[in-house]
Amino acid sequence: MENRERAPGRRFHSIPYSLFPIPYSALSLLRAFAIVLVLLSPAFATVLTATMKTPHFDVRYDPESPILAQTTVDAAEEELARISKSLGYRIEPNRRIPLWVYRRHQTFIDEVGLRDEFTVGIARSGDERICIDASGALVTMKQVLAHELTHAVIFRILGDHARKLPLWVNEGLAKYESEKYHGSDDDLLADAAAGGGLIPLVDLRHAFPRDRSSLAYAESASAIRYLVKRRGRDAPRVLLAELARTGSFDRAFVKAAGQPERAFVADWNASITRRFAVLRVWRFAAAFGGAAMALLAVVAFVIRRRRIAQAAREWEWDEFEEAMERQLRQWPHR
Repeated sequence: MENRERAPGRRFHSIPYSLFPIPYSALSLLRAFAIVLVLLSPAFATVLTATMKTPHFDVRYDPESPILAQTTVDAAEEELARISKSLGYRIEPNRRIPLWVYRRHQTFIDEVGLRDEFTVGIARSGDERICIDASGALVTMKQVLAHELTHAVIFRILGDHARKLPLWVNEGLAKYESEKYHGSDDDLLADAAAGGGLIPLVDLRHAFPRDRSSLAYAESASAIRYLVKRRGRDAPRVLLAELARTGSFDRAFVKAAGQPERAFVADWNASITRRFAVLRVWRFAAAFGGAAMALLAVVAFVIRRRRIAQAAREWEWDEFEEAMERQLRQWPHR
C-alpha cells in the first residue's frame, strides 16, 4: 500500500479495494481500489461534463455514454441500499454522494492522478466523492461500486472517528461486502499459512506492505468473515455503531467480537493456520496422486506396447512355421 502526503490532506493507496487507499479476481494480484482522505478537492478540467441527479447521487459522466451512466447509477442505488442495511446506516435523503463515472480506464487514471494504473476506483472523505472506472476492463462495475460505497458508508457512520478504524477492518469490510466469492483469497492464504508467511493483522492497522498487499487484503477480508461466522451478521454493524458512539475502537471491538483485538487476531491466525495447513496437505496428496496416476498410465502404456510387439513377433513366427510346413507338404518327393 502506498501512503503519501498531498496537501492539504492525505491519500492512502491500497489494493483490491479502498478506504485508506486501495488483484480479483485476476484480481488477487490486481491493485483495484483506492481510498483517499482529503480535506479539500481542487477543481480541474474533466471529460465528465454531463450530469444527472438521483435520490442519493449527484452523477457526472461522459456525455458520449449516457446508457453506461444510467446503468451505473441504477446499480449504485441498489448497492447503497444493500450496504447501508448491512452496516446499519440510515440513508440521508438530502445528502447525495458525488459519483463520477468514467467510461475508459485510462481516462480515469489520468484524471484521478493515481500512480498505480491498476486502480479502478477511489472513495474520498471531505467531499465524499466516489470516482470509478465503469468500463469493466479490469473489475466489474458493480464490484467497484460495492467496494467504494462500503467505504463511503463507513465514512458517514463514523464521521470524525473514521481514522480510528484500523485499515485491516476498513478494507476487510469493503472486500467482504463487494466480493461474493473468495477463492483467490483462499489460494493466497493457503500458500502463506503453509509457509508460515501470514502477516500479523496488528501490523496492518495503518498500512499494507506494498510488496504483499494482495495477501494483506486477503487476510483482512478473511478476518471479517471469521468475525461474522463467530458473532453473526450483525457484528460489523455493532462495531461501527459503537465506534461512532464512543470514539474508542478497543471498546467497540470488544463489544462486537466478544474479546480484545489481539485475542481475536490470535484466534483467527490459529484457525487460518489449521484450516489451510490441512488444505495444503490435501493439495499435496492430490498432486502426488495425480503424478502417480500419470506414471502408472505411462507404465501401462509401455507394458501394452511390449505385449503388442511380442504378440506380433509370435504371430510372424507362427506364419513362418505354417509357410514352411506348407512348402514341405507340396515339395515333389522323387
